[in-house]
Amino acid sequence: MANNEFGKTHQTDDDESGAVLPFFAILLVVLLGFAAFAVDFGFAYMRQAQLQSVADAEALACARTYSTCTSGGDQFPLTNPYGFTVVTTNPVACPNPVTQNNCVQAVASTNWNTFFLPLFGFNALNLSKTAIAGKRAASDAMIVRGNFSANGTNIMLVTNGSIAIGGGITTTNQSGINATSPNATITAYNNSTASCGTCTPAVNTTSAPLPSPAPYTPPSSPAAQTAPACVGNLGAFQPGTYSSGVTLNCASNTLAAGTYYFNGGLNSNGKSLSGAGVTLIIGADQPLSLSGNVNLNSSSGGSTCGTAGGGMVIYQPLSLTNTYQTWTVSGSGNTVNLTGKVQLPNTDLTFSGTPTSLSVTGSLYLSSVRLNGNMTAQTSVDPCQNLNLGSGTTILVQ
Repeated sequence: MANNEFGKTHQTDDDESGAVLPFFAILLVVLLGFAAFAVDFGFAYMRQAQLQSVADAEALACARTYSTCTSGGDQFPLTNPYGFTVVTTNPVACPNPVTQNNCVQAVASTNWNTFFLPLFGFNALNLSKTAIAGKRAASDAMIVRGNFSANGTNIMLVTNGSIAIGGGITTTNQSGINATSPNATITAYNNSTASCGTCTPAVNTTSAPLPSPAPYTPPSSPAAQTAPACVGNLGAFQPGTYSSGVTLNCASNTLAAGTYYFNGGLNSNGKSLSGAGVTLIIGADQPLSLSGNVNLNSSSGGSTCGTAGGGMVIYQPLSLTNTYQTWTVSGSGNTVNLTGKVQLPNTDLTFSGTPTSLSVTGSLYLSSVRLNGNMTAQTSVDPCQNLNLGSGTTILVQ
């Protein structure tokens, strides 16, 4: 009986071993599946990043040498350390032809034998990545070297042109930037914060530094002038160099066409100020304050390309002393309309109050912007009144 019991026990062990083997086989398949996923798909993920890097570099290199880069194979082996197959196409249609031109395409591809996936019938994998590069052709309605902030429901309405921010974008609630042109962009450079309550389109972020506008050479400094006396409460200014700071006292003030050097700064003091065909040069590290009813235009009719100011309506050289000025438009009854390029790289603008309007037709370049009221900006139909930030710069467009 013991033998029977012993034999019966031995038979049970065999049964248990037979049940374990199929389970172990299934477990092995599962483990191999995980290995295939971890090794083969991990390698594929790495290859995708490498392919995109090569495609980007090849497209940029081809776009930089647009006139000599041809459609075909790999023309820039230094950008292809992995030996991928590369096909370039020059030209291709730009995704946003209003803001881009001279576009080229690069496709990087590769295939390789898999490690574990052959167990599941996949002996090889093929991957490819595509990049399109071109030249930036768009004009910018606003360029901010530092931060842009807004609160409440205040909106920077941009009816044409793009927005470029070198620092962070921080807006609350329903405030923000609304760029209505189909091809307009809002870009935060330097990997800056892009916390926008309402930004249309969505903010693009890039690690690239904010490009600088094209260098500007002001017209020659004209003859010395002094602020005019009020005649019938009217101040009639003539082009010239004003060595001391100018604060308007007349109720209404006009600037005759020409170039003005305000070496000690300018304060409109809430008075009326108008001028067509004018270029105002503000002294380095000197204040500018425009409030009241202000209408300044770099053009007096027709294009400003051939004029002495070249489309610049207000210009202040970039300070090397890091002295920042404050331009505040607040209260009610202020209407400031500027047409042309406005370059105030060391000026912080605070715009608030209602009913108050600040409208720029052309381009506005500032140190920072704090928006507590609605304002509008648009590029001009006169190309010489617009700032093309990094115009002609080679960029990835897709």
